[in-house]
Amino acid sequence: MNLKTMIKFISYRKLPFAMMALIIALAVMVLVNAVAVLVKTHQDIEQTPYLGASTIALWVKYLEDGVDYSAQAQADRDALLSIPEVDIVSFSTPTPFGGGGPEMTLERSNSLDEITVSVFYADEHFLPALDIELVAGRNFTASEVVSAAAEEAQQATLAIINQTLALALFEGGSALGKTIQTSGQSYTVIGVLDPLVGANFKSQRGQYTLVLPQQKLGKWTSMLVHTRDVQSPQQLQKKLADVIYAQDVKRLLTRSEPLLAQRSLGLQKEMALGAILKAVIMAFVLVVFAAVWGVVKFNFVARKKSMGIARALGLSANQQMMAVTLEFSVVCLVGVLSGALLSAFFANWLNEAFAIAKVSNVIVLAIGMAMLILVNVIVQFHLAQTQKSSLAEVIYH
Repeated sequence: MNLKTMIKFISYRKLPFAMMALIIALAVMVLVNAVAVLVKTHQDIEQTPYLGASTIALWVKYLEDGVDYSAQAQADRDALLSIPEVDIVSFSTPTPFGGGGPEMTLERSNSLDEITVSVFYADEHFLPALDIELVAGRNFTASEVVSAAAEEAQQATLAIINQTLALALFEGGSALGKTIQTSGQSYTVIGVLDPLVGANFKSQRGQYTLVLPQQKLGKWTSMLVHTRDVQSPQQLQKKLADVIYAQDVKRLLTRSEPLLAQRSLGLQKEMALGAILKAVIMAFVLVVFAAVWGVVKFNFVARKKSMGIARALGLSANQQMMAVTLEFSVVCLVGVLSGALLSAFFANWLNEAFAIAKVSNVIVLAIGMAMLILVNVIVQFHLAQTQKSSLAEVIYH
């Protein structure tokens, strides 16, 4: 069958072919964008580091005034370290994955641009409590940590930054010994670590983190408790609560959660969205399969007699298979191209409205190829069923 004859045949049976092209176009448009959002969601989840697999975050709220917070913090540390399963206690404001947290605006080197970062005020035990290794430089020492009881004029002058912030500020050069500047204050970088995200890790500023050697204690105090050889997490959390309430000061333990649980809670919407998208994609694929199956079957039923006559006139089974496959492949290709254009338009709208990344060409190509294979598998099945029939049954059916 030459191209002219094929186009004439397609135009003759334009309704079923148009229906199939429309179904494929809509399927490509929906699936491409759904898969793109699913991939982006999965990347967001995977790129969020698993910090402090053995660490529990504690938040306490003091119910009385006049508390010596520094002395109480030392008493808490000593009491918590008396528990056999506890080996490190760090006071940190805020805690990773805890939400919110302070921020700071830094000036980029050799540029007028500024960058907003998440800030952790912590002691020298912060990195060991999170099992974080330094990429370069060193950790704070105890003498470098500004205590909560220090005068307000005394500020930290050193800093540890994460690798993402180092790349943004110094464009691939070494950050060690460099000075980072904010309004009225400068800090010397003594270490670079990876990975570490801010408390509000899903925001843009949460990707850039700055750790300052300073204790921020007060009505609300948070700490990280690193554990080892834990047999029963529930019993350990009860021990931690008992230690907190055993101190001679009125306060509430408002939060006691493993850091990984806080990570999962923070990613709850992304995980739910991923599960919903997977279900929608699977359901939509089944709907598309059923729709294409019905259209192809209707097409074969309508042309069954003409196919039998063509065979009677000498058209071989292989020639008939090639002609039919080419017809449906052309229609499928038109549907895929139309769907790709629609998906590009829809992706631009999603990007502008919801800041979703643009669709990858690889996804479009993969779904287009999948559609082409799906259509041809269905076509070959129905063609084989038709060719099994005898000529008399086909012609006089």
